[in-house]
Amino acid sequence: MDNQQQPTGGYKPPQPPTPQPGEGLATAAMIFGIVSLVFFVINWFIPFGEVFFGIIGIILATMAKKRGYVGSKNTAGLVCSIITVILGGIYWAACMIICHEMVR
Repeated sequence: MDNQQQPTGGYKPPQPPTPQPGEGLATAAMIFGIVSLVFFVINWFIPFGEVFFGIIGIILATMAKKRGYVGSKNTAGLVCSIITVILGGIYWAACMIICHEMVR
């Protein structure tokens, strides 16, 4: 009764997917891009937070691309971060101009 043999049907259990290089960086870039957009909306509480997190998102997305990651997480993080840095820069430049004109 100890002669149990493995079935020979050719069935192989599914293997977990192997992560792509740079996938963790792409995920972090997407998170930082989304957080920077949220900080842009509520920037009354955290000044310059959106630009700070946007720049970090751009850096992480660039690092993920250099490591060979190709995917939508990287693209989403990069696009959100770039949009937020541009809008945040315009917003803060406008605030500085308005404050400068009010002081005159």
